Amino acid sequence: MILAHDDASHLERLCHALRPHSIFVHVDKKAEGFPSGRIAELPGVTVIKPSINVYWADFSMCEATLLALETAKKAGPFDRYVWLSGGCYPVKPMSEMEVALSSTRELMTLTPIRPGSHLYSLIGRRWRMAPLVAHHALDVKLRALWNKVSKMIKRDLERETGMTPYFGNSWWALTDDCISMILEFVRLHPDFVRAYSSVYAVDEIFFHTIVGNSKFGSMAIPVEDHGALTNQITPLHLVCPIGDRTFGSQESEFAQVLATDKLFIRKVSTKRSGVLLDRIDRELLERQSASPAAS
Repeated sequence: MILAHDDASHLERLCHALRPHSIFVHVDKKAEGFPSGRIAELPGVTVIKPSINVYWADFSMCEATLLALETAKKAGPFDRYVWLSGGCYPVKPMSEMEVALSSTRELMTLTPIRPGSHLYSLIGRRWRMAPLVAHHALDVKLRALWNKVSKMIKRDLERETGMTPYFGNSWWALTDDCISMILEFVRLHPDFVRAYSSVYAVDEIFFHTIVGNSKFGSMAIPVEDHGALTNQITPLHLVCPIGDRTFGSQESEFAQVLATDKLFIRKVSTKRSGVLLDRIDRELLERQSASPAAS
């Protein structure tokens, strides 16, 4: 399952690389001119409709994830549900990935969020990330005021929901039983959903809190709180640690890819990472370049 909003050429390349498995793509509704029809024509690919507007760090990220999960579940069941962004790419042969994903482990990192910690600032007030009004300049000012006032009011989300909040990396791979539990929990607990709809960077907290408070939590990956660096501890991905965290095509970056035990790399793009991606295809995936120019 892939959350996409730009770089259709890389998304097409990614879909080719994930063959022969079923692929479900949510394209941000705001992505005007995105060639969703072209993507939908790829073998094994389903473009989710209707799509929704997705905003960074907003609950719409979770809503898009739930749409993808529900769509995939109806088409399944599948043994494993892997959640990726449109800026991801595999760095291991499919046969090796299939073995790694065949375990019963829930490949999701879980860090309990404790009062007074850096992570607690994400849940300690009611954030507003989606636009309030259409006029951009006015909207920025209104949301800044909203978030400033909410910081003064504060909240205790653990007391509010009766559940220990957990943090983890946004991209994960969960078993069918775990996904069924998540969808059922969301259906039965609208108050929990409502409470978490105003959490900052909620895609790193919402699903993790549900899993962490369930029997599946013991099968996930426990991670100690390392403050702002905690989000760089990932179950699936090699993450570029510097700048905007987008990989280019330097020799040193390929060396990092070559040395990693992770299954995917992120963030990559057609413009900045093309040479690196071609080399991954040739030397690690043992396939010809899947770039549009080559195909």
